[in-house]
Amino acid sequence: MADRNPQREEVFQFSRKKRQSQLQTEDQQKARPASRACPSTLAPAWQSTALFSFCLLLLLTIALAFHTYVKAADAEERLEETILQMQAELQELHATVRFDSTRRQLLLGMRDEILRVNSSISLGAAFKYAELLLNVTDKYPSVDPVLMLSIGIVESGFDTRAHSPADARGLYQIWPSTGRMLAVMLAWEYTDEMLFDSVCNTEMAALYLDILMTTYNDLGMALAEYNGGPINAGYYRANSRRTAAETKDYIPKVLSHYERLAQELPMAPGRSYDILYREPSRAGKQLDVTRQMATPRQAE
Repeated sequence: MADRNPQREEVFQFSRKKRQSQLQTEDQQKARPASRACPSTLAPAWQSTALFSFCLLLLLTIALAFHTYVKAADAEERLEETILQMQAELQELHATVRFDSTRRQLLLGMRDEILRVNSSISLGAAFKYAELLLNVTDKYPSVDPVLMLSIGIVESGFDTRAHSPADARGLYQIWPSTGRMLAVMLAWEYTDEMLFDSVCNTEMAALYLDILMTTYNDLGMALAEYNGGPINAGYYRANSRRTAAETKDYIPKVLSHYERLAQELPMAPGRSYDILYREPSRAGKQLDVTRQMATPRQAE
């Protein structure tokens, strides 16, 4: 075998090593995972996403906080309205209870006074007369209930069948002529018998006193006409000797009872025992004969 050429052998060895090196490089490249982009190139996209997410989260947080604030404000406003409404209702309830309590005491006090004056009537009848009196003075506010009670004491002693020599009749001694006038104003069909009915007589007396108090604006004058008519009231105003002796005696008696009872009985709700005057031109002061006549419900 011929001797090998040293140069050729060297070239061959170099070529084989180079080839092996290339193969190793290729194997390493195949085995190496896929190359990733440089972090410096990804940073801007990541920061933008994070910033967007943060801003969105912040907006959502602000919106939620604002919504919660609005709901809390509405709830607080509704709570305040509820509290104010409850306070108003409690005050109204307190006023109603107080009014009813005072009214009840006044009613029972008047009942007891009627019984004291007329012991022959029953407890139920006395309560009924007092209740009628209190109800009509609510309807005619210029009439003080204690004043009307005093008039009833002096006029009839709360005897529904009382009949004076001057032909005045019933609890508050209404004359038939006066009764006819008042029945027209009340749109009732007049009968003489209604003057002995406690419901009718009490209503008529309250209306008559309401007219007199509004007309004269003077308690003495109102009592003088109630007792003796308009001419007698004129004499009383002029301090004339022609004033009826009964009227001269009647007015001090009524006022004496009035002053005593005003001290003994509870204060009437909404009143100070000062007479409340109303305009004389208000509805109900003028006769209206065109209204349909009706008979009031008689007392049982």
